[in-house]
Amino acid sequence: MDKLQKKFDERDGSSESHDILSTPFASSIMEEPLPKDFRFPAIKAYSGTTDPRAHLTRYRAAMLITEATDAILCRGFFATLDGQAHDWFGSLPGGSISTFKDLTKQFLSHFATSIPRKKQVADLCDLKQKSSESLAEYLSKWKKEVMGVANFDGSHPVPPKNYVDLMDRAARYADAEAAEKRKREQEEGRGRKDKAPQEERGRASRQHRRDHTEGPRLNPTRFLTPLTHPVSVILAHAEDQGIVEFPKEECMKISAKGEPKKYCRFHRQKGHDTDECILLKKQIEELIQMGYLGHFIKRPSQPQCQGRDNV
Repeated sequence: MDKLQKKFDERDGSSESHDILSTPFASSIMEEPLPKDFRFPAIKAYSGTTDPRAHLTRYRAAMLITEATDAILCRGFFATLDGQAHDWFGSLPGGSISTFKDLTKQFLSHFATSIPRKKQVADLCDLKQKSSESLAEYLSKWKKEVMGVANFDGSHPVPPKNYVDLMDRAARYADAEAAEKRKREQEEGRGRKDKAPQEERGRASRQHRRDHTEGPRLNPTRFLTPLTHPVSVILAHAEDQGIVEFPKEECMKISAKGEPKKYCRFHRQKGHDTDECILLKKQIEELIQMGYLGHFIKRPSQPQCQGRDNV
């Protein structure tokens, strides 16, 4: 600041120095002496490419602790400029600045194009939640965007009632979503534990049938274990458990006596009904003899569900 003052004091030394160090400040600003023990704070220079409002804020904050007067604020501002901003200051007409308010007004007007555009409420409509983004993450992103919206006071009529009510409700949904996710992960963990033994049994069953191509000894068809459900229902359950082995395509031949209107889901072809399929009934009996499907066995005192007889 002393150096700057010295330059201004030397401006009347010659016509050349007057041109170089001409100032736009009124004489009342230049004539006011610096306060005793004044130390000009270090401030990053402004070159005209960033937000001028941010530079003014930094400058005022730094000068606030010096108890500088309005005149000193004006004279010190020149020392914080560089590049285009420095050239702009030199182009101001002499005596055109009488107060720091005049200086800031012209400064902001000249560098207005460097002020970032303030987002509007309508811009928030383009803020979408990504498929991989949780509601809590989306709300955090939303709040950051709201901070950059012009004149957003929280009372904008966003359903259901106002902004505060909306955010409160959204936060509750986020908490519920997180709780549901934890519950789902716990259930999937238990499901994997429960499914592992079933998969092992299924693999053992398939291996057993591969090792014994002739198959285990079965009771005659008329002596199959009584069942509580039709074999089509039991087939769906066995398929979910991974313990059923469907016939190979080369083994499935359409009988000449087959009925084209009937369909067997076990053979995946027309000709007979699933509940009438003898091979399916034999495989279900085989699984029962191996220890599976026990809850489908009809007990003496238990009535059988409606449907075709399993025999």
